[in-house]
Order: sequence, then C-alpha cells, then structure tokens
Amino acid sequence: MDTITVIIVLAIIVYIAFIIRLIISIIISYDNNNPVRTIAWILTVILLPLIGVLLYVLFGRNLHKKRSYFRKLNKKVKEKGAPYFNFEKEESELVEKYERLKNLLSAPLYLPVFPGNKIDLFAHGREKFAALFPDLEAAKHHIHILYYTIGDDVIGNKFKDTLIRKRREGVEVRLMYDEVGCNKVPKKYFKEMKEVGIEVVVFSPVRFRRLLKTINYRNHKKIVVIDGRIGYTGGINVKDEYIKGVDWGIWKDVHLRMEGPGTQGLQTLFFIDWFYESNKYLMDNPEYYPRLEHAGDNFLQTISAEPVGKFDHIMMGMVEAIMQAKKSVYIESPYFVPTDTFLDAVQIVGLSQVEIHLVMPEKSDNPMVQYASNSYVQQILDANVIVHRYEAGFIHSKLIVVDDELVIAGSSNLDIRSFELNFENNVFIYNKETALKAKKIILDDISNSKTVDPVQWMQRPRKAKFKESFYRLLSPLM
Repeated sequence: MDTITVIIVLAIIVYIAFIIRLIISIIISYDNNNPVRTIAWILTVILLPLIGVLLYVLFGRNLHKKRSYFRKLNKKVKEKGAPYFNFEKEESELVEKYERLKNLLSAPLYLPVFPGNKIDLFAHGREKFAALFPDLEAAKHHIHILYYTIGDDVIGNKFKDTLIRKRREGVEVRLMYDEVGCNKVPKKYFKEMKEVGIEVVVFSPVRFRRLLKTINYRNHKKIVVIDGRIGYTGGINVKDEYIKGVDWGIWKDVHLRMEGPGTQGLQTLFFIDWFYESNKYLMDNPEYYPRLEHAGDNFLQTISAEPVGKFDHIMMGMVEAIMQAKKSVYIESPYFVPTDTFLDAVQIVGLSQVEIHLVMPEKSDNPMVQYASNSYVQQILDANVIVHRYEAGFIHSKLIVVDDELVIAGSSNLDIRSFELNFENNVFIYNKETALKAKKIILDDISNSKTVDPVQWMQRPRKAKFKESFYRLLSPLM
C-alpha cells in the first residue's frame, strides 16, 4: 500500500476507535436513566459521521461534573440552615386532601406550604407589565429578578431604565439572566445597569472553554421579588413579542402576581440560584424576609427543578396532581413532548373517565417541536383526551387546573427539555376560586381553538405523519 492509503486506513481505524469510545461514554454517561435518549444519541453519532459527534459534544453530554458541583452547593445551603421564613402558619383541609403531593413538593428544598396569599392571574403580557411596572416603581428596599430572556427593545429598555432609576433612589437591585436566552442583547445593556450599582449575574455563562458543558442546560425561570412582599412568576419574559404577538396572531401566555408569605418561597428560589453563581448567601438575612401578614386565602407551594438533581420534581408533582384528579383536568402548553411517565399519567386519567382537555398551538414558533408534539396527539386521543388547537396566534402558557381546586403555573413546558434539561420553577396553588379563574382562561382559549376530530386526524397526509414520526425520534435530543 502507498503512503496515502496507509494514512486513510489509519484515519478510519482511529475514527472507529473514537466512535466506540464515545458510544461507551454515552452509555455510561446516562446512568441507565433514559435508555431511549441513549439509543438516540448512539444512532446519531453512528449514522451522521462527524456531524453527529459534533451534535453530541454540543448538546448531548451529561452533567456529571456540573451535577457534582451543584450537589456540593446544595449541601452548603443545607449546612447554612433554613431560610428565614417569617409568617404565621395555618392548616388547610384542601392541602391535606393532597397530602402526598404536598409532601412530594416539600422534599427537595424543605419549603413549606405558604398560607394567606393573594393571587392575580394575567392572561396576556400587557396585563402583566401593567401591574409589574407600578410595583417596581413602588419598591423601597430591594428588587430581585431572574429571567431567561430580556429584550433590547421597547419593553426591555423601559424595564432597564426603571431598574436604573430605582437603584439611584437607593433600592438594592439584583438581576440574574440566562446568557443563551439573552444572546442577542448587547453587552452595553447590562453594562449600564452595573455602572449605577445594580448587581448583575449571568447564569452559567457560555465561554468557549465551557461551551460544551453549559450550552444545553439553561435557566428558564421567571422570578421577580419586590421588597420580599410581592412576587411574580409564570411564562412571560421581558420582550416586546409578549405584547405585540407573532406574525400570525397574539402571543397568549399566563403569568401571576402574588402577595403574602408565598413570596418568601420565590425569594428562596432566587437566592439559591444567586448563591450558585455568585457564591453569596443571603437566605439568612431577615431584611429579605419581612414579617408578612396574610393577604388572601390561597395556599401555595413553590418548587424548582434542575437537571443536576436526582429527580424531576416539577414533572413528578404534575403527574401526582393529575393522577389524583376525580372530575377534570385542563392543560395548556406550547409544546407537548412529554416523558413516558407524564404521557402514561395523562392516558391513565383519560381512560378512567376523568374529563381531560389539552390546549396546544395550531402553529408553533418551533416547527420541529410542533411536529414532535403532533406525534403524540393520536395516543392521547385514543385515551379519551380532548385536544384543542389554538388558532388566534401562538399559545405559550403553561397552565394546569385539576378538579377546579388546584392550579399549576410557572416556567416549565410539558416537554423533555423543561423536565430534564432546564432549570425551571413552578407554583402549585390550592384554592377553588383561583382554580376557577385559571379554568376560565383556558376555556376562553378553547373558544379560540378548534377541537381535534379523531377521524379527521387519522386522515392527515402521510407526509405529515412521516415528519411527525421523524422529529419524535429526535425528541430526546431536542
């Protein structure tokens, strides 16, 4: 053989050896937690030479080192003691009815059930910002903010200018943002805040040397806490699109405002992520946990989920809540690419003669995820689930109502990325009045949707079915 042939043969042998080693690494990396994803990545690196390897290196690598780091931080948090909660406890028959759910949600961070909360639900970005800006203007002591996405646009600059003005008035302002979510925001935007003394922290910054470990695990949370008394969370980030909508209609979303002890739960979730990135521990400072009187009659639990944990606590909480349904379940989500556990729960409840509705978009902002979501529709239709496809624009809300008495809202979508790859936060609210308000939001959205006819759905084109099946195969990688 000539020299060139020898080099080619050696290169092929080296590449095959590399692929074998990579496959072994993939198998070990996923710890038997998700064999479907393991197989998907193995097929990707085999069938897509070089490209598949690059995709895995960028998006598929597991979190062993990062998980170890976060567990050490969690241990430090527990060693420092519980947060400085400051409110009067109260019992609730409705909460006790969901005792298993309560215990499940309390386990990760030892957060209690917070009584005495007033809850305002917002069904549009315009409603949220109409309430948020006056609350920011009224801040006296501190403003704490965590957002996945902030825009350098009209609403984003109004937001920035408000925070700068409050800092100049002497109010403490802390802002954490996700770098991937804010990748289009110029550095000048945050530099202006830092120059007036606002503490700005980037969650898991993406640098070239850290790119492979950080690009896939993002902080998708939305939290605002004002003076330790008022809190905001939900699905609405700070960008014009949440007000102006999309090319094909409105941007439909849900956010909530709370007053009362539950704000201390959001404060704690913010402080934990702040500690992760800044190494500054603030949960033992009573200035951030003022004595709070009851402001309403909502009982709630705040919960976060991270890909570095042992369990998917938000997904587990949703499954437990749905499985306890006796009459009805109403669900809204922009993406429906569920884990097997969540899908099984929905099917079991549907087959148990519980009325269950799912509202999803007719047109999504992500065509690939849209096809993957569509691939699950037949399975839930077969289980008596009533599926509605929102036609007035893009529905981005993440909302679940169980038996007209339990509400689940927050940042988590019903997809594998939210359940397994992102840092998310949700609120579980035990209150019949609030549940009926949330249900009305969903019913209004159903009135702007078309209900899927099972017969017609079966007759959609083979080309569409092929795309759905193809992108479903890739769903563990999305």
